[in-house]
Amino acid sequence: MTRTRTLCHAPLALGLLALTLGLAACGSQTSPTQDAAEQPAASTETEFVYDGQDHSWSSEAGAGAGVSALTLDAGTNSLSLENWTNATNGWGPVEINQSAGERSEGDGRTLTLAGETYAQGFGVHSASSLTFSLGGQCETFTADVGVDDEVGSKGSVVFQVWADGAKLYDSGVMTGVGATKSVSVDVSGKAELKLVVTDGGDGISHDHADWAAPLLLNCTGSNVKASGEVVYGGPIVITKGGTYSGNWEATENKTAVYIATKEPVVIENANIRSRGNLISGFSNRLTVRNVRGYALNPNVAGKTAGRAINAEEVLNLRVENSYFEGSTGIYVRKFLGDPSQGDSIRILRNRFRNTDGRRSDGNGGYNGTVSVVQAILFNDVKRLPNVEIAWNEIINEAGKSRTEENINFYVSSGTPSSPFLIHDNYIQGAYSDKPTTDTSYPGGGILVGDGKVTDPLDNGYTRVYNNQVVGTTNHGIAIDGGVDNRVYNNRVISSGRLPDGQRLPAANVGLYVWDLHGARSLTPPTFAGNRLENNVVGWTRVLADGKTVNNPTWLPHCGVNGTVCGGNQNIGTVTLEMEGQEYQRWQDKLSANGVKVGP
Repeated sequence: MTRTRTLCHAPLALGLLALTLGLAACGSQTSPTQDAAEQPAASTETEFVYDGQDHSWSSEAGAGAGVSALTLDAGTNSLSLENWTNATNGWGPVEINQSAGERSEGDGRTLTLAGETYAQGFGVHSASSLTFSLGGQCETFTADVGVDDEVGSKGSVVFQVWADGAKLYDSGVMTGVGATKSVSVDVSGKAELKLVVTDGGDGISHDHADWAAPLLLNCTGSNVKASGEVVYGGPIVITKGGTYSGNWEATENKTAVYIATKEPVVIENANIRSRGNLISGFSNRLTVRNVRGYALNPNVAGKTAGRAINAEEVLNLRVENSYFEGSTGIYVRKFLGDPSQGDSIRILRNRFRNTDGRRSDGNGGYNGTVSVVQAILFNDVKRLPNVEIAWNEIINEAGKSRTEENINFYVSSGTPSSPFLIHDNYIQGAYSDKPTTDTSYPGGGILVGDGKVTDPLDNGYTRVYNNQVVGTTNHGIAIDGGVDNRVYNNRVISSGRLPDGQRLPAANVGLYVWDLHGARSLTPPTFAGNRLENNVVGWTRVLADGKTVNNPTWLPHCGVNGTVCGGNQNIGTVTLEMEGQEYQRWQDKLSANGVKVGP
């Protein structure tokens, strides 16, 4: 049971933006061509003078001293203990747990960056690459990177992280006098990891580069074949309460895990994939934690991918530390539980990738039409206290997704004493399926007050704060109805461009307050007492002639029925580089607060 609607909120040029998943906006250029010879240098003991001949090196299947074949354990794994599938190095062999040294194997020193030593890692020389088969087992790759101290102030390199052919991180040029940089990239579901070092544009002399303390985090380590492939069983129907762990899939357009009981059910430590819904049920008490879910093309003409969780007439729902990719999101319709017994809805510390409303063509592709979907959608969830949606990371890529609002509350409300708490979420990207030509795409970040009601208690009572919303096209955060919605202390930015720099003609506005349904004139009014205050906003639109204009806010109904807008800071023109910096800001925020997002 789903709602359908056409969304065209603010009557402005509507807009779209997608972002790279890396820590910085990186572009898609390939590694620069390398000269075969080192540049000559003066001969001293520590100058690493080379003889002008090609001493590059390559290896396959982990041919290197100190590398042992190792099946990944659950949790954290040191990459320097793992077999690579292919490796190349611009001068001498790749060194394990020591610096690049000279031409011979094992002639490096302790890995040292800016005076700090590291026991584990790789010492390489530009141009180099290291390729590893992840098999989708791990969630995050981290490392410290820089030019090793052994070359002093010399050397200039660029570190890149690639996964499944896409560049996730680019350090920019680093030199022997630069500070160490920390890398943290999401490799969830990735089959192959490739670590690349190029020269800094001035040749390869002295380019001794360190991948220090390289780690794979949150690896499954179980229920996998030696190749890293998850072993799935068939779909299941749960008819009794309890805790369920395992790997389930539905190869047809059906639900993989169907819950047919009102008894409390916990699904944890599971992998689920399906051409239909991943998890579904009516009138359930459900907890989902440490689950990885993958929605597949349904291969039925006109159908969209399944929902991550389809929860209708909910008694209690908690979703935490899970990962959902390619789905049509978490859908919650009606709440029938008992708040006095602690029943509510909490969606915490999850990762969502590429929420996708594109309809299948029945043959593995898409037919050019779409359905309205969101990463998180409440429908007719009224007067419910103790709701919290927090610390979720929601990222969409152009060409792989099609969402409208990432988080939407349709005819839904908290209570005057216990409003919905929507805080500390990171939302990046909301794209049309035709991002460079669509001029009327309505997708956005967070929308509260959606839908028309006659009772003020049935729509609103939300608190939206401390969120980061980046490049979500039509709007960042919006109030278009309801009572006592408060939006404050959020960061909302967009450059109006795709990561490759192309213009997004549907780019619109960062923040808006608009009584879409005329609820301000009802008796009693159901648009009243809303507040939009103290947000940081920068929303740039790129015109057809290449010029830019900024459209941070649109506030036609501030001042109506006690609605207040003020103190919002316009930061001016936004660039792709600024967008990339927001993800690093998010990573720093997670670290500072000790929050772990995802499985």
